[in-house]
Amino acid sequence: MSIAPWFDAAAEFERALLERDSPLAELHRQAQLDGAARLKAAGSLRAPSPWQGTTSVSGMRQAIKEAEVYALLREYAAQAAAVTDGADSARWAALVDEGLTRSRRGLLVDEVRDSAAGALVLRESWGFRPVVPNAPVIDCACGYAESGVLAKGLCIECGELVVRRWSAEELRLLALVPEYRARVEEILSDTEARQKKQIGVPSDTPISDVASKRARGGRALGRLRRSARRLLLAAGRDLPSERWKQLAGLTAKALQTQVGAEGRRAGKRGLGAAGLAALALKSDDAIHR
Repeated sequence: MSIAPWFDAAAEFERALLERDSPLAELHRQAQLDGAARLKAAGSLRAPSPWQGTTSVSGMRQAIKEAEVYALLREYAAQAAAVTDGADSARWAALVDEGLTRSRRGLLVDEVRDSAAGALVLRESWGFRPVVPNAPVIDCACGYAESGVLAKGLCIECGELVVRRWSAEELRLLALVPEYRARVEEILSDTEARQKKQIGVPSDTPISDVASKRARGGRALGRLRRSARRLLLAAGRDLPSERWKQLAGLTAKALQTQVGAEGRRAGKRGLGAAGLAALALKSDDAIHR
């Protein structure tokens, strides 16, 4: 079955490589089994209300699974680097880059580029084939969806997409530290309630008034991050992940002022910051309705 027309050559190269490279094939087989188990667990995760933003429940569930796939493929890449010939890795990267250029779908960069030879076949085995429809995936006005390159800032559609991915990665990480997640969820649920109440209050400055409620929640997250540092270290987790930080940086470039502000403050707040960005999306939607 074709993974996607633009990536047929890369997928064929992967299959041939796995047939002749026994160490890589064994690593690939184990990654496939481990990944299937982790994706099954990821499928049971749910996004509490604060993280949902303007996304549907099914859309958020899919985003959480995609976040797990990204993490799995990064882990696979780190292991594959030790057993894959440099020339084979370079050839695979060239074929993937060619497919990305031909597809004109910059959003696929995360799906297939940040890994190693074997990634496309792994994704297919887990039921996550890159999809390249005839029509654009989203109604993009900034170019990011097509090129994967950020210009001046993220348009509304791309900003919402990035916040969804950031929220999904945050929920994936919080699932690793249940005690910390419970405290973050408590803070965000309280913040959402305060925000919702404030939205219903007549005001000449509704945006800043509502933002002040999120700022209060942000300060609480910052205190939690500092006080619970030992808890995260005791869990043996290096949190937040580089992926989380990357998505926070992208969110900071959102043209929606309040959403971008939440991305810029992420470093001080730690886990839970993506939830605040999702709440900013909710407030923008409610205020401008």
